Amino acid sequence: MSIDARCSVVLIGSVARGEQRTRSDLDLNLIFPGDECPLGRHPYVAEDNRWQLQVKDQIEGVRIDVAWETEHALLGRLRGDDVVNCRPFSQGRVLHDPGGIATTCLDMVKTWFAEHPEIASRFEASLAETKAKQLRSRGEL
Repeated sequence: MSIDARCSVVLIGSVARGEQRTRSDLDLNLIFPGDECPLGRHPYVAEDNRWQLQVKDQIEGVRIDVAWETEHALLGRLRGDDVVNCRPFSQGRVLHDPGGIATTCLDMVKTWFAEHPEIASRFEASLAETKAKQLRSRGEL
């Protein structure tokens, strides 16, 4: 069973930023064209991971976390107040983008964060603190 070929795929997280560790997972955002809701068509696409990363697979010991959204809903997020929660997406790397959806959305969110560097800095500080806590709890720091 394959995911819709028109779906854009964006790699986010530590791997996209070039900061992966030995135990890093792969974080993927899937973006479906228009308002097309793909629920039930693929095990990676469910109500529990709409714009919220959830573990959906493990391949050769690497965990695959997936989130998805429709193009129109994502554009609404990026044009509204929810753009502040899109920082991880803003640092993504496009893997597949047949309709140019991901490129358009990434350009929008990168521009927004470039115009609001103080918000980006606060997010990065919070992320670093969270990651440090995770590493300490696993005894890796």
